[in-house]
Parts: sequence; structure tokens; C-alpha cells
Amino acid sequence: MTEHTPGTPGTTTTPHAQGTTSQLPRPVVVDAAAHAETRTTRTPNIAVAMVTWNRKEMIARVLEDLAAQTFPVDHLDVVVCDNASTDGTAEHLLERFAPERIVDNPTPNAHEPDFRVPDRRQGTNTLGFRSLTIVKNTDNMGGCGGFNTDFAFIERVLDDAGNDARPDYVWLVDDDVRMPAETCERLVQVAENDPAVGLVGTRTVHIEKPEETIETTIYFNPDTGLMDDHPQAGHRLEASHNAWATQVGGPKGLHKYSGVREVDVVSACSLLARWSAVREVGFWDWRYFIYCDDADWCLRFAHAGKKVVLNLDATVLHTPWHYKLTPARLYYAQRNVIWMMEKVLPPADLRRVVGRRFVSLLKESMHAMLMRRHFHAEIIRRTAKDVCVGRTGKLDPIGPSPEALCPAAARIGLFKPGARLAFLCNHPDSLEWAKRVRAHLRVYAARQQLPLPTFVEIVRNTVPGAEGTPPAGIERVVYAGNWKSRIRRNLDLLKRRPHAAVVFEQVNDFPLLFGRRNIHIDPKSLLTCQVEKDLPAQRLRFVGQWLRTCLRCAVYVMKLKPFRSSEKYGGFPKETTSP
Repeated sequence: MTEHTPGTPGTTTTPHAQGTTSQLPRPVVVDAAAHAETRTTRTPNIAVAMVTWNRKEMIARVLEDLAAQTFPVDHLDVVVCDNASTDGTAEHLLERFAPERIVDNPTPNAHEPDFRVPDRRQGTNTLGFRSLTIVKNTDNMGGCGGFNTDFAFIERVLDDAGNDARPDYVWLVDDDVRMPAETCERLVQVAENDPAVGLVGTRTVHIEKPEETIETTIYFNPDTGLMDDHPQAGHRLEASHNAWATQVGGPKGLHKYSGVREVDVVSACSLLARWSAVREVGFWDWRYFIYCDDADWCLRFAHAGKKVVLNLDATVLHTPWHYKLTPARLYYAQRNVIWMMEKVLPPADLRRVVGRRFVSLLKESMHAMLMRRHFHAEIIRRTAKDVCVGRTGKLDPIGPSPEALCPAAARIGLFKPGARLAFLCNHPDSLEWAKRVRAHLRVYAARQQLPLPTFVEIVRNTVPGAEGTPPAGIERVVYAGNWKSRIRRNLDLLKRRPHAAVVFEQVNDFPLLFGRRNIHIDPKSLLTCQVEKDLPAQRLRFVGQWLRTCLRCAVYVMKLKPFRSSEKYGGFPKETTSP
């Protein structure tokens, strides 16, 4: 399909993926021409929903970007949910922008708001918005709970403000984006031109390299239950998407993009929703905390017969999502996507797809344990278990607390005569990371007049430079990806056993048998680490828990049925209502 704008031949309007037709009915056809003739020329009202946590300078910059929009900002009612920040966010915004309201919400549950709404303050905010409200949550409810707080406030307060002030749209905006001045105007234009549109998404470009597009089209794959840049074979948009992607060069990268694409999912980093459709479809699934909440919402809009489209001409600058990934964040993504599958997959496919997801999670968990990533393994195991027991919301802290690298190394005895420290290197950049960590340790040892440990690099043969000569004074062991090589290299280390092992970025694939401790280091902060014990008793205890989780997952899949609920916060009813 060639690049197109709404109305171009070849554009389809059905909002569901092939293979899920029993769950996602075709939308009601709306006469766009008749709508255009009757549509008034008044400027629509937009409620802007934002969530922030300990990012007072970032949220301030985004508010200033909003104030610079070409869309009339006196038609924006901005609601910022301060998710129990501890950095003085609310006070900073009060002093800087003079919001009309500071609203307290002393509740631990976003789906049960308890707003204490004061009278409007005298004067107006300094940014020119029709109103600016800061809602202070007592608890950090995550991005999902924060946006639900915004929705509830918009419904209870702004939607009750009279016909002239009621919102026509709600615009979800992340607190760490930057946006061109035309973003809002371009999103609204698409929605105003097509009454069948329920959601309009934004093309995302790299915040450090604005010429690079990092996200455009997103499709739900019912065969895997996951999201892809390209539709799966047989998807109703497969042919048109492939033609478009071929023409422009692909859905990401250094290409020129323009026009409107119909998709399955758009990202909530900048997402415009028709408010009447939000009232019909409902708010975000209160169980999620973060991740998959926007995808879930998009698929529910499709189920209700609302089009989900992406405006390639509306952009925001954002940090790539994978830059922020941690084992704990992956917990939410992997837990929530299974709950999302239970809403949209037909019964015939549900058990098969969810069963495969459980198998993948449990294999990944055991692999992580074998590769000296114990707390990572436990987080993955908990992901599967918590799906089965229905544990919602925020994950309890798992794993050791972060601490300064050099004092931690001293605490576990690495600056004693005879100590040996191994660096497990299988990432292409891991040799450079190891070099920088050693430099920090050498400086610390010199200042404290301590002996250095013997450094050992255990390097996969695919890492650039693995076969070269190691730096002076560094021992190097090179292994291949097969198990025979890994076993042989462990035997080579019998007489020179490391006392501890450094694991970078939770990606080690060498099952080092020696060493009583693991030192986990994120390359983005090489001076900080997490130290965990690695003892045989811990491994045996984990295996027992893992086996019980396998049994629990098997029972869960056998009893699994599609999720059906009419609840406002995340419901997915059996029947749809015509838009």
C-alpha cells in the first residue's frame, strides 16, 4: 500500500486482527462526508492527562512545550498527577506555574479515588491554559494508576463543568517527552476529520537523534499475543502495510514519514482519545501498574468499534523504551501481557498461546539461575506465579539493594591477598565495561593502600577482541556457545577459582560454577552495583520453588477462560456498543 491519508483507496476500517474476529467485531460505518457538513467550527476542548514521579524539571519542560503549541492553549485543561513524588514536584510546579488547583487524593487505589478538591485559587496559571491542576497521590500507583487518577478527575470535575467547557478529547502525554509546537494541532485535525476514530497516536523519534524514528506502526499478533512493528501473515492490514513499509524503507529508522496509518496499537507517550469514546470504553486496567496498559486500551477501543490510527506527521521526542528496561520493569510487561491476552484471544487459541508464554518464562527463569543471575531468575519466576494468583499492582522489592561499587568490593573481601574477580563478558561492549570497572577499582585500591584482586576475563568468542591479547596482568578465558566448551572452561578454572563474578546488564550466558558472590552492574552506572550470594543451598531452594510454579501454571492454563468484565477500569465485555 502506498502512503496515504484518511480516505485514500485501500484504507481499511476494521479495527481487529485476523484470528480474533469472534472477539473484535467490525465497527459501525460512519458517513464522514455527512459529519463534515454538520460539524461546527468551534475549537474543541482538550483535557491533557500527565503523570510524573520525581521528575520536577522534566515535567516543567513538557508543560512549557504544551504552552507553546499552535493549538489554542486556552482550550487545554491540564491535569498533572504527582505520583507521590519525594523531590518536591508539586511545590516546584506551584511556585513556577501557579496552578488553579492542588488536589489531594489520599487513597492507595487509583480505581477508588478520594479527591479533596478545593475551590479554584485566585488568578490564573502562568502558562495560559484554561486550567492547570496538580493532583497529589498519597501512593505511587505507577503510570497506569496515575493516568487512571487523571481520568477520574477529568470525569468528576472537568466533565461536570458545563457544555462549553466539557472535554471533547483527552490527550495523554508522558513527562519525559519533548514535542514540536504542531503536535497537538495535528492530532486533533485527524480526529476531527473522521468521527470513527477513537484514538490517534504519535510518531516517536529519538530524543538524542531527532532524525531517527524509533516507533511508528504497532500490531497485535494473536499467534504470540505480543506486539510487532509488522502485522503477522493474514492480518487484514498485511498487504497494505508491507507496500507502505517497502515504499518508505521500513517502520523505523532514517526515513521520511507522512500521512495517517490505521494500526492496532499506539503508544501513550502522546495519545489523543475521543472523550465520549473513553466514557464508553472505560479507563485503564487498574491491575497493571505500568506496561501494556496502553496496548490493552487500544484493543478495547477496537473491540468497541473505534478506529485506532497513527498520525505520522505528529511527532514527539522520547527515550527508546528499551533504554529503561530492568528485570523489575520486564516483570510488569510480561505479567500484564498475559492478562491482556485473556481479553482479546478467542477461546480456541487462548490456552495454547498463554501456555507457550508460561513455558518461555519458566525456561528463561531457570536459564537465568544457571547463569548467575539469581534475583533476575526470581523476578521471572514471580512473573509466572503472580499471573496465576492474580497479584496486581506493584512488585515487591526483589534482589539486593544498590550500593557503591568500590566499598561493596571491599566489604566482600576483594581487596585481600589472593582474591580473584571474574568479569563475565558476552556482550559486544563488555570488555570495555570491564576495563572501566577495573580502573575504578585500581584508583580506590591506591587511595586506600589496598592490594588489588587478580582480574580474570571470561569472554565469549563472539565478543570483538576476545581472541586478542588481553591487557597486561589480566587473565583471559575464552569460551564458545556450546555446552562442551563451557564445561571445559569451568574445569580449566578449578585451580584458580574466582571469589566473585561481575555480571553486566543481566545478560551473562556462562554458567560459572565458582564464586560465592555475583556483582551485578548496569553499564549506565558503573560505579553502582548489586551484590548477591551464590550458594548451592540457594540454587536448590530456587529449583523447588520453580517446580511448584510450573505445577501452578499448568493448573492455571487448564482452567483458563477468556476474561469478561464490565468494570470501568479495564473491563472487556462480551458485546459491543455501536459508536
